[in-house]
Amino acid sequence: MKNILSLAVLVGLAAILFSCGSEKQPGQSETKEQTELPPSLQPEGASTGKLIQLSEKEQNELSIQVQKVANNFIDYTVTAPGVVFPAPNHGSIISTPINGRISKMNKFEGAWVKKGEVLFEIQSLEFGTLVSEYLQAFAEERYQTSRLKRIKQLVEETISSASELERATAEYDHASASSRAAYSRLRAVGVSVEEIKSFTDGENIDPVLKIHSPIDGIIEKNFVELGQSVNALENLSRVLDTRDVLIRAYLSPDDARLINTGDSVVVSKREKEETILSATVSSVNPGLDEDTRSVIANILVPARDGWPKPGENVRLSIATSSKKEIIALPVQSLTYDGNNPVVFVKKGNGIYEKRFIGVSEIRDQYVFVDSGLSNGEEVAISNVFSLKALSRFDIIAEE
Repeated sequence: MKNILSLAVLVGLAAILFSCGSEKQPGQSETKEQTELPPSLQPEGASTGKLIQLSEKEQNELSIQVQKVANNFIDYTVTAPGVVFPAPNHGSIISTPINGRISKMNKFEGAWVKKGEVLFEIQSLEFGTLVSEYLQAFAEERYQTSRLKRIKQLVEETISSASELERATAEYDHASASSRAAYSRLRAVGVSVEEIKSFTDGENIDPVLKIHSPIDGIIEKNFVELGQSVNALENLSRVLDTRDVLIRAYLSPDDARLINTGDSVVVSKREKEETILSATVSSVNPGLDEDTRSVIANILVPARDGWPKPGENVRLSIATSSKKEIIALPVQSLTYDGNNPVVFVKKGNGIYEKRFIGVSEIRDQYVFVDSGLSNGEEVAISNVFSLKALSRFDIIAEE
């Protein structure tokens, strides 16, 4: 009997303990299951959905300013250094095509010359040989022309045979080819058509080759002196036409992505800010310059009152715009949570949402957003760090 009573007591205690464990005690709460990743682990561009509720006092103290988001074409101004060079086809190296001796110098450094004007005269035995070969070929061609004409008349009168006509025609073709070859050699060394004609009309030949200027311009430098012997292809002088110049702008790769052909450019002196010239971007080189590791934009500019000159350094301000509509926010609207860019979007009176965004570029004054925001939303642009601190405080309080 005693054993039966002990067993009954044990069963009763077990039932009481089981019922106590299955019922919730007053004030006891369930453990909240975490389903959201912490901000540092959120994927870039994701929205945390974290809301910050400001009290009326906090709203008055912070006086947060907001800006409405809108997609627009954004204007930029890129400032870059530039160096002036001779414009294409506005500079020329004068060289001698044959061996000889400088017998005459007609222009000196700083002098203005016109296209076709004689700069140097070179006495050359080699040139005399070229003239002699041309005159012989010219005379042979003239003889063979007359002979061919005479034989054609004889063949028509059945006095000469057809074989003689064929032989005369072949000899004429050979003489004509030799004459054209000799003529081409003279033209190749820079002899004008008028000068070649004067060789066949004159009695005495002066073996002097005249070197002409290929462009209008100023003699920048002479590399030889009177009486100096020169070899073929040796440089004699350099001529520059500075009425138009080429300015090369040296851009960082990030800035170069914004520059397009046709963008307007303001050119000013390096030590002064005032505008001197206006121009447009002519072209942008596709690769990096090996020496400066910069992207070069080419700008053709007509000089004004002799400025700028080749070799000068200038300051360039290039105005451009975005290639597509993008969202631009003031830099002060941006903060970071870890490595992720964050803004605070106004959702109501005193309510702000902590929003992760995607940033394509950050310039001096603006942040360009490519994801995370929509047209018409309002973003806080003041006291952003206060909102960030409040959002962190709320997170800590929840923890």
